[in-house]
Formats: sequence, structure tokens, C-alpha cells
Amino acid sequence: MTTQAAIYLRVSTDEQVTGYGLEVQLAKCEALATVKGWVPACVFADEGISGTKGEAARPGLAAMLEAVDRGEVTAVIVYALDRLARSTRLVLEYVDRFTQRGAAIVSCKESLDTSTPAGQFVLTMFAALAQLERDTIVARTTDGRNERGRRDGERGGRVPMGYRRIMGAAGATGEIAIDPAAAAVVRDIFQRRAAGATLAAIADDLNAAGASTPRGGRWHGSSVREVLLNEADYRGGRRGASGVSWPAILA
Repeated sequence: MTTQAAIYLRVSTDEQVTGYGLEVQLAKCEALATVKGWVPACVFADEGISGTKGEAARPGLAAMLEAVDRGEVTAVIVYALDRLARSTRLVLEYVDRFTQRGAAIVSCKESLDTSTPAGQFVLTMFAALAQLERDTIVARTTDGRNERGRRDGERGGRVPMGYRRIMGAAGATGEIAIDPAAAAVVRDIFQRRAAGATLAAIADDLNAAGASTPRGGRWHGSSVREVLLNEADYRGGRRGASGVSWPAILA
């Protein structure tokens, strides 16, 4: 029986910029199919999508998996293992799915063929290496963020209501300034709470006054509590583990 092969291609946004394109992957996959005497029945592709995402965020992958489930293809060809996924869990999940449907997976770059016992063993090793590569990148990014956090307290993410990041020529910097309008709402919340108002009553008053939350929505008791929990920052507390303090909003 002639093997009906599906070719799966993927390129992330960064790889689009560096020229690691779909055309290169397709040419390699078609050449491999020719060498094996397989018929490349269909081509599926995801362009500008990270390999860390699952099938719900990758329509090309989802369509390819459906074709395998329906028995329309008996092999899947990818240029490299990390085209299928950059997560060991996802790679092994897809391979198990292929195996249950009687479909092999072949990688051009790694010379991998899961139709053989040796190929199945090597697949696990390569999947682990792909995961290690990603984890290393994440660790480096986290280490850099932590180092900056120790230096000036800046680790990204949202700042408490009442503050804003100073914008420079290249975008936001690590410096923090008081947002006068938002700071006024913060002071009002603390004054009302000190006077004995409940969280729900404060929220109702803020909504009646037309004040919006930092995310632009309506106030609730939980969002008022979120502001109150930042009291140490509002009183000039330290930013993380650094020696830099938040600008004081409360006396």
C-alpha cells in the first residue's frame, strides 16, 4: 500500500524575519517523501505561530491531526522536530496520537523515523533536547529580569494603581512616577476605609463618581481590596529586593 504522507510546516514570527521560511521546509519535506517513495497527499502550515502553543491556537496543526485521526494519511513529515512542538509533553502527545492511528512521523533534520523501534527511542531524546533549549532561553530571560529587579526593582508587569512607568524614546523605562489622577483615587479609597466604610460601599461610591479601575472596568469590593493591599508601596516601600523605593502616595 502506498504511504499517504502529510507534510506539516511551521514558522514563528522571529523565524519569518530571519528567513527560516516555509518554502525551505517544504522543499526538504518533499525531497524526503520522494526518497521514501511516499505520496505527499497534503500540506498543512502554521505561519507566525510559536511551537509552544497547542492545536487550539494552530489551525494547520489541528487540520493535520484531524486528517491523521480520519486515517487519510499514514505518515507525517516535518522538517525538524521543533516544527511539531517545542514542548516534550506536546511532542510525545502527538506522537502517541499518530501511533494509535497507525501513522509514522519522520523528521528531515534529525533523520528520525518512528516506524522503527530505534526511531521511537531517538524521538524521545530529541523531544527532550527541544524542551531543554526552550527552558534554557526562559531561564536566561528570567535571570536577566531578576538581576534588574535586584538593581532597580523593575521586573515588568503591571504597577499598582496610582503609578505609571516613565516612557522614554525606546518605550517604557524602569523608572516609576505618580499618576496624579489615579493617586487621588487611591488616597480617597484609604480615607474612606479609615472612616469605616466597607469595601462594597467604597466600590459603589467610586462607580457613582465615574471612577474606573486600573483595567478600565467597574469597581467591586475585590478591586478595592487589591488597592488596599498595596499600602506598603504607597507609603514609600522598597521595590522588590532593590534599594529603590516607590514614590510615596500616602503620608
